[in-house]
Amino acid sequence: MGRAMLIICAGLFIALGIVSVSTSEQGKTMTENAAVYANETKALNAAHTAIQIAMQKLNENNGKTWAKSHDSSNPWETTIDGAETTLYIDYMHESANYWDPDSIRLVSKAETIFEDSATTTTYEGQVTSVYLKAPFSNLVPEFKSALTIATNQVAPFNAGGSASISGNAPSGSGCEDKPVMTIAEQAGGSMDSTSYASEMNDIETSGSPKVKVDKDLNYQPTDELIARLEDSPDRVNVGTDYKDSLGTASDPGVFFIEEGTNLTGKQSSGYGIIVVKSGAQMQYDGELKVAGNFEFNGLIIFENAYDFQGKGTPTVNGSVLIGNTEDYTDDINVDISGNIHLQYDCQAEEYAKMAASDAVDQYKYTRVVTLQQTQSIKN
Repeated sequence: MGRAMLIICAGLFIALGIVSVSTSEQGKTMTENAAVYANETKALNAAHTAIQIAMQKLNENNGKTWAKSHDSSNPWETTIDGAETTLYIDYMHESANYWDPDSIRLVSKAETIFEDSATTTTYEGQVTSVYLKAPFSNLVPEFKSALTIATNQVAPFNAGGSASISGNAPSGSGCEDKPVMTIAEQAGGSMDSTSYASEMNDIETSGSPKVKVDKDLNYQPTDELIARLEDSPDRVNVGTDYKDSLGTASDPGVFFIEEGTNLTGKQSSGYGIIVVKSGAQMQYDGELKVAGNFEFNGLIIFENAYDFQGKGTPTVNGSVLIGNTEDYTDDINVDISGNIHLQYDCQAEEYAKMAASDAVDQYKYTRVVTLQQTQSIKN
């Protein structure tokens, strides 16, 4: 009996010892696994953060230049939450068509290091994201008609001479017909749709209706566009007797006129956006004088101003927009005369969008796929 009891007790002690060792090993393994998970997660978080930072940089001015300078041979390097991080960008496909998206790949890798008394472990987290990159053109206001008046501060409005305005789409353009003129609701203004239509009886017009009232029409989104274009290093300040280029079909531009300009006939055409602004003291109207058979394709914006004189036969294919900023309280005198022809054209809207997108250097990115992987290296 006594010997049997000793054998039983010895067996129990051995079993308890095995359980104790097993529990200790399990605890150690769980601690190690938790450390691995924590460090791998930290590395992945840093890699994801680097991609977010890179996307912000891509949307800044000269973002494409920054991206092109950080390919796989020269990755961008930074430290994020203690993790050494690198990132590079590959242009997988650059479309020949301006409006077709490019494909870009961002590869980000971050490393964290964990040291104990015996070993040093490097944990790596790599994130690869593929995006479609397309021009961001939402800044440009929709071409609602050949002439759009987004203000109730027009007084007076005169139309005469051999001027003409057409909202009908050019033959073969594929555009939809538009009104001759679109106006905002004239709350408190001296002009209404009947007054505008009556004034335009003296010039040639085509399009239906002659005057459309748009209760949602507002100039404020456009003044945001102008503010962003003004900050662009690519915008061109047009001075007196301007003789240089006003953009091409493949490279439309953004042009600001603030003190009166004579286009002397050196340019036969232009593409993009022209902004004609009032003077800095809000007392001098921006002025655009055109000589010769000049043709502009795109958007012309008159902000707090309208003075467009033509001695030849200037044509605007696209749209003309007149509006005022919130702090401008004077009336805007609009006189459409001479031989000016305003022709709505949806194709010219594309030139305006191209010019704005290139000037602000901002694009729309759509993520296609994101992959992530981790590894640990013990030394």
